[in-house]
Amino acid sequence: MAKKIIGIYMITCIANHKRYIGQSIDIKRRFNQHRRKPPRQMREDFERFGVDAFKFEILEECAPNELDKKETACMNELQPEYNIKTEGCGISDEAREKLRKLKTGVKRPDISRQVKCVETGEVFESIRAAAKWCNVPNSNIVIPLKGKGRTAGGYHWIYTDEDEEAQLERIRQMPEGRQRTEESKEKQRQAMTGRKHTPEHCEKIRQSHLGQGWKSSTYEKCCRKIRCVETGKIFDSIKTAAEHYGLKRPNISAVLAGKNKTSGGFHWEYVDGKPPQHRPEKMRRKVSKPVRCVETGVVYESLTKAAEVFGVSYSAIANAVNGLYETSCGFHWEFVMP
Repeated sequence: MAKKIIGIYMITCIANHKRYIGQSIDIKRRFNQHRRKPPRQMREDFERFGVDAFKFEILEECAPNELDKKETACMNELQPEYNIKTEGCGISDEAREKLRKLKTGVKRPDISRQVKCVETGEVFESIRAAAKWCNVPNSNIVIPLKGKGRTAGGYHWIYTDEDEEAQLERIRQMPEGRQRTEESKEKQRQAMTGRKHTPEHCEKIRQSHLGQGWKSSTYEKCCRKIRCVETGKIFDSIKTAAEHYGLKRPNISAVLAGKNKTSGGFHWEYVDGKPPQHRPEKMRRKVSKPVRCVETGVVYESLTKAAEVFGVSYSAIANAVNGLYETSCGFHWEFVMP
């Protein structure tokens, strides 16, 4: 592990020669943090000139208990322009004025805009209020408003200060569910090309999987009993047969599939007499249950059918039926008992 550098550092803007001085018990980590998210008083210049226009340097290394004294001495000597200067233990009038200007009028226009629920027609003062109303995170409401998804909380959402008809048409034209664009697929492909796990990472994966296997209940569902033709002995699974005779499971599977004649000198067959491709009843896909819209009383043959009729995703109806959301598309939903 790399040694942490404790001390005083300085960031200089090459374009306007303004400086910022700070302290840290891990200067390299602090530099990375500032590159991703610079201090507020430097943010405007970072956006204007770019991170490459800033020089990061270490002024002095010292013990943790000397950081405050060393930082004050460097600031008094160099008078950095980006730092908000203080007098004594309190904040100076100049510093207070800088803080006031920084925080006055700072708003999130994307969060504070009014939004409207298409199904109910209700208008909310902000995305936060809408998210609180339908009990979902703020980001879930932002996704359909940006055109990256159809619904949030089972409802469609639009901005009140934009053309309503144009937004509704955009929703109608949007494909059901989230679909990755070809551009995003290509970007991910390029990012993954040539990447390989390090030997240490491979060892971590191997260690994490040691001793892991299927749950016994899941494994039993997949197993079919087999018989050794010569001895007549019946085994609950291919695994138990292979362990009993010291054979490999793929070899017995190949005999059962008709690819080989014997394994370990024995012939093998399924006890139920059904073909190798046969899937047990408990492993077959269950038929979808019909669902009912409580308010209208209309019954749909499946969740998928109801989602198609209302133009929402499958999960929007499923979440309402399973109790994760109270409503979907402004209605309550329930399974129809046979």
